[in-house]
Amino acid sequence: MNKSERRILVCYVPALDNRYISEAATPAIAGLIKRHSCVEISTIPSTEFVPTLLSGVYPHEHQVWQVSLESRKERTTTQRMFDAFPDIVTTTAQCIWQKFHPDFDLAAIPPQRRREFTQHRFKYTRRSASPDIMLEFNGHKTIFGLLGETAQYQLTLNFDDLKTIAKNTPAHDLKFEFLEMYALDLYQHWHLDNEAGMRDALHRTDRFVAALQEGCDRNGKTLILLSDHGQEPVRNKIPIMKLLQESGVPQAEYNFFSELACTRVWFHTERARKIIVPKLQQLQNCRLFHFSEMHQYQICFDDALYGEYYVMADAGSIFFPHDFYQPIANFYLGLFGPSQRSRIFNPIHRGNHGYLPHHPSEKGFMVIMDDEISPSREAMSLIDFAPTMLTYLGNTIPLNMIGRSIL
Repeated sequence: MNKSERRILVCYVPALDNRYISEAATPAIAGLIKRHSCVEISTIPSTEFVPTLLSGVYPHEHQVWQVSLESRKERTTTQRMFDAFPDIVTTTAQCIWQKFHPDFDLAAIPPQRRREFTQHRFKYTRRSASPDIMLEFNGHKTIFGLLGETAQYQLTLNFDDLKTIAKNTPAHDLKFEFLEMYALDLYQHWHLDNEAGMRDALHRTDRFVAALQEGCDRNGKTLILLSDHGQEPVRNKIPIMKLLQESGVPQAEYNFFSELACTRVWFHTERARKIIVPKLQQLQNCRLFHFSEMHQYQICFDDALYGEYYVMADAGSIFFPHDFYQPIANFYLGLFGPSQRSRIFNPIHRGNHGYLPHHPSEKGFMVIMDDEISPSREAMSLIDFAPTMLTYLGNTIPLNMIGRSIL
């Protein structure tokens, strides 16, 4: 088949951990990996890989990197009145607003702190609601931006939708389709400690991939199985917010933003830096990095705008509470999200990722189901995905993509 005639269906299954794949647990996937070349993917310390995969450049270039620090401004009278309410009231109001406005993000952060950040997140709800935002990041065209109407993004959060998707999607007349099956990732966050549930989730994922492969064979498409990380069972929680609150330093002298596996801190006074940094260095189950030290992990920002210090949790540990935890929102998500029901009784994640890239949970893989091609190497980076897809389809790789095709 000529390159110009090729059509791709990417089955993107984040958190399909290579450690859980076996002939007993996932016979179809194990068989596909055995028959075709499986390439390992090296990652970066983040929970958000899609912009890097699609653009072929790292976060310091595409700029999708959670939040950056805003310059502090004098609050208006209305803002002062709103900030006078307890955090639980204002964050609950934001959660309600977010329910009806998917582009509104970081609802668990009190408004006064929220105004001090510029958002750069790319949560799955945003890319599902507004696919057009996936065409370009900070001037870097993605695969979708380059292929235009011949490319499409699809998302599912529900295992119950897989049968219909597997039946219909391979028949789509598209050059490139990127199907994100997020149900497994979401389920593992709250059920990784449930052996029976995990067996069923892996089995349903395995059947889905097998059905997609059959559909692609019928429709002359190439199926690509992609997983960019696994998940590590959560064993420890790190009370970093409590440490900051008890440091004795007024919050006017510093900022922080806390994800599950990474907390970033900015300092506005030398006094705050001298008091808090030694305390962060003494925290258990994590490591402290100056932003310049993050360059070794391909996080190469040249100033402290996106974080002056990074506190990275060890695999199996999470920061709790964190900036994505809000009690009422937690209860709501557990009540109306079947895959998340267990969070009602225990709001601490059971599985997590986004750790430093040497941990096993941060390893991904890609398999191209085409007997006519062979990868040129056994390992790739996230930035190599977009150039590889374009090469396979016979398209020119833009000069700004720093990744290299593995074909």
